Amino acid sequence: MTEFFKAGDKVRFRGMQMPAEILSGPHKSQGNDRFLIKKADGNVSLVPRTQLQRVVTRIEQVSGTLAMNLFGLPYATLTGRDQLRITTAAKNAITIADRTRELD
Repeated sequence: MTEFFKAGDKVRFRGMQMPAEILSGPHKSQGNDRFLIKKADGNVSLVPRTQLQRVVTRIEQVSGTLAMNLFGLPYATLTGRDQLRITTAAKNAITIADRTRELD
């Protein structure tokens, strides 16, 4: 699956522990599109797409799971109203899970 990145997205950069932020891109080059990223240490690099992996937040993971279980459709294909409902439910589920984590 091809991932599409845009400015502001958090990504994992190969070999780095902390996520980086995409500043701009894609920039055309021979062979691979490249993205200008700002690493956690403050350095800026122009790196190929193959070295980047999108960071999926907990809310995105839970929202995707809820959408598939409740609607049988991917989250991205839902109407704006349904996405809002699913996102709210995901945030509430994560809050409950964080609050009750110590009780288990």
